[in-house]
Amino acid sequence: MRESVNMMQGFTRIMRALLTRSRSQYAALIIFSGMGLADFLFRTHIFPVYTYSLQKIGAKPIWTDLDVGFAPIVWLSFFAIILGSLTIVITFASQNVPKLIDLYMDHWQSLLFVWWSAACLIHALTIKVLAEVGADIVPSLVFNYHVLLAVSLVIGFPFVFSILRSTKTSNVIENLLQGSYATFKHLTKKGPTGKISHQEHEKIQYKLFEELNQLMDLLVYVPYKEPKAQIIEGIGALLQNYVQSKSNFPEYFFKIDQRIYEDISFRTMKNLLGEAEKSHTFYEQKSFRLIGNVYNIFLETGEFDLSTLCVEQLVQIGKTAIECDDQELIEVVTVRLNTYFRFALKHGQHHNEPRNLYNLVFHYGQFLGYLMEYKQVDRTRTCIGYFVFYGQQCFNAISRAGSLAFILDVLASEMQKLMIKIQQKNWDRELQDELLQKFLLFDNFQDMNKNFAIQFFSQNHGIRLLHIGLALFYLNKKEDEFANVIAQDTVQDFILMGEPLFSKTMDTIFARLQFSGPKFWEDTDRGNLNIYYTPFQNEIKSFRKIQEKYILESEKNPAYKE
Repeated sequence: MRESVNMMQGFTRIMRALLTRSRSQYAALIIFSGMGLADFLFRTHIFPVYTYSLQKIGAKPIWTDLDVGFAPIVWLSFFAIILGSLTIVITFASQNVPKLIDLYMDHWQSLLFVWWSAACLIHALTIKVLAEVGADIVPSLVFNYHVLLAVSLVIGFPFVFSILRSTKTSNVIENLLQGSYATFKHLTKKGPTGKISHQEHEKIQYKLFEELNQLMDLLVYVPYKEPKAQIIEGIGALLQNYVQSKSNFPEYFFKIDQRIYEDISFRTMKNLLGEAEKSHTFYEQKSFRLIGNVYNIFLETGEFDLSTLCVEQLVQIGKTAIECDDQELIEVVTVRLNTYFRFALKHGQHHNEPRNLYNLVFHYGQFLGYLMEYKQVDRTRTCIGYFVFYGQQCFNAISRAGSLAFILDVLASEMQKLMIKIQQKNWDRELQDELLQKFLLFDNFQDMNKNFAIQFFSQNHGIRLLHIGLALFYLNKKEDEFANVIAQDTVQDFILMGEPLFSKTMDTIFARLQFSGPKFWEDTDRGNLNIYYTPFQNEIKSFRKIQEKYILESEKNPAYKE
């Protein structure tokens, strides 16, 4: 019973769309006008030539014997089969692909073919009526039988099969994405000074948002991972194209239409829409909010590969924004990355599961690298401050979720990579020193319990491995000043742990630095790279000498311990 109700609803929606939508009306006008013109040309020019050709090959057609009453029956059957098949295919497919009917009611090929079938039926009925009043309908009847019917039989069922193929989820996704690309191309052609009417402006914005909503419905509704991944990557590539193109869009396009104000994604943030309009980021904000919602869903359902893909695409959009020097969008991406971090940290604390955080930090580190490559100094400094903040949050949660201790190491590893690149790029030394001091905070968080700190850092050596690994790099590059800062910082461990435990801990750390290779013996989501590896083992002896010097100074100076 449920299926029959859905079928009737699908048929009703299709008929309503065919009769009321402007694109459908345009398609009907094109088809009926074209068929009337074709009938006229056939009667006046082609029919005599066609009759002569048949007679020339020996045929003796008796056109008056053609049964005019048969045509409406044939076309009615054909029209019913085509429209019925189309309704069945789209209605059943829409059970798994939301809003599919709406999509196909804007599909030019579908609209043209349905109106073609309807026009052929009406053509046959018109012939029947004219025959009954004694009009000469022989050329039109031949045109209907020999041309229209033949063409329709040839293209009819292949069309139904093509519609069936196009209802495959991956093809629906591609059609939606291509619709947005076509809109971007249309806007780009107008140029920054181009004019857009209010009606066109409203239609374009609504169309873009509706396509995003349809993609999000698919993302949540479809149970399979492949189409989910296709949507996430598709939206990522779409937004990158948008960011690259929007400087060529007409300025009026970025004025937010009233229908967009009422969009579900913006109903709780109307006070921010003025800023989004001014910064030209309302479309990106819409996309990020949608992806952020499904990111949370992926976390809760354990689909870690898809949640990571959301972050990876966000970072790629951020990279494009950096390349285009879109400062407003860079800020939006940064805020969204921090929002994802909050989601992932909450999930990691609750489930003692570090994988999402591990992947997120890796991609966040890539974003930091892009900022550094394009010399976004202030933003790089700010994001490193966020890393320190998240390190503090992870450290505070270790007593409840021990696996987050590894996230401390991952955060420090990304910072270490960044510090190395900054030194290689010869950034301002004062800035390097400032960032190094933030890096060293990873084993000196605020409000640390002394006993817990001794127990934790004597058993978890990752932070110091990364600190000392960076110091070895500095020594290799003759940056003794920065290496000394790190060596001096390790004296805090000596004071905290005492000489026996400190010596034992340092021996373990130096042994790992000396003998660890660049590859880990297990694969992770980021491959098997050993984040603690350093290629500068030859500098270990030099570092130990510096460290011993500062330890001796601390033993001679009691005030140092304070």
